[in-house]
Amino acid sequence: MPGPAHATPLPFHLALGLPGRPSVSVTSDVLEHGQVRYVVRGRRLHGTLIVVPETPYGGPLEPRTVRVHFGDGTDQVKAFTPRPDEPVVNGVRIHGATESINPATVQRAHYFLASRAVVLRNGYESRRIPDGARAVTEALVVAVVRHWRQRPDRSDLIRAAVRHSADAQAAYERLKVRALEEELAGVRADRAGARHRSRQLTGLVRRRQPPVQAPHAIPVRLPLAASDGTDMGALTVRELEVNVLPGRVVYEISGPRVGRGLVTLGPDICGSSPLPGGLYACWGRPTNAAWSTKDRIGMPKVNGVTVHGGWSHSGRTVTATSPDTSKAQVPAGPGRTVSVSPLTQRRAAAVLRALAVHFTSRRDLEALRIAAGKQNAERARTRVSEELDRLRRRETQLTRRLHQHRAREAHFTALLPPTTSPAARSRAA
Repeated sequence: MPGPAHATPLPFHLALGLPGRPSVSVTSDVLEHGQVRYVVRGRRLHGTLIVVPETPYGGPLEPRTVRVHFGDGTDQVKAFTPRPDEPVVNGVRIHGATESINPATVQRAHYFLASRAVVLRNGYESRRIPDGARAVTEALVVAVVRHWRQRPDRSDLIRAAVRHSADAQAAYERLKVRALEEELAGVRADRAGARHRSRQLTGLVRRRQPPVQAPHAIPVRLPLAASDGTDMGALTVRELEVNVLPGRVVYEISGPRVGRGLVTLGPDICGSSPLPGGLYACWGRPTNAAWSTKDRIGMPKVNGVTVHGGWSHSGRTVTATSPDTSKAQVPAGPGRTVSVSPLTQRRAAAVLRALAVHFTSRRDLEALRIAAGKQNAERARTRVSEELDRLRRRETQLTRRLHQHRAREAHFTALLPPTTSPAARSRAA
């Protein structure tokens, strides 16, 4: 049971400033944990209010706000649980608590009663406080909080509340510190990775471009096979361009059910490595050097259908029968394409696999990868530089927050009572 640490032996009066109710008689005493009990008596008004300094997690080290609990007791207010001596105003019992109140600026306003203060009937039925009772309750809360602010022991009350919450506050700050340390470690790892990529890109920009082979003008015949190994004839292939589009080779193709047209192959620049790996193929020849362009010419026909689109493969291994994939499409209106039929898809996939096997057997494949990487390196360096700036700012923010939470943890830990060692307890016994 809470007992008074200090008491005001004689009642005093608090002005309400309401017509017909100029003031109320009040006694107050200090409870544990910095709480103060106000017992009020007046015309059609009686009950107990408890002023509680707020100590929210992450809040200021010296609390600035309070809540007022209706009814006696130092425990937390629970919904639908009546407390002893809850205020009765105009015949209705007020249950609950106020919202946060800043004593320095408190004035009559509906906000601080909000939804936490209600009329409780039959122990479980709640309803809105009637307007008349609400006006009296607001005036009473304002008068009590203003009196609390003028108390000479206010600082002691706040310190007592902080000490009471210090253990929970220190635990909360430890959790924040641990989470920030983990996030900071991740950001630092990301920064290290970005710095490594930046160095790789810088080295790639400075690297000498190895020579590439001239186009092989003599046509070659490549076997076509379905993914199940079915023979689909042979494809006639001739090189038209090498490295005109950086890193790419343009082939002219023709074969059974494959009309004469162009296909472009090169490394896949969409990976994370500065030196591109994998494969990228597209039907036709791009009209500009941008890897993302959809403007192409010379698309071939497969099974009588002019095929569009491209195909990416992140690995370097392609055989005549795998992977079983292709992205052959046909236009279906402005800005729209649809996939070709399964039979056309099957033959188109065989064509791209045969070309991919032929492309990856080139002696100058590494030189083509370097050329493709160099084309993309400056843009990639700009992106990495922007990422490094973002990560640097984030690391600074997290470091500052970590210092703040470590300082808060130390502050609350210092308020805890000293832990007595087992040896000391044994000596005391």
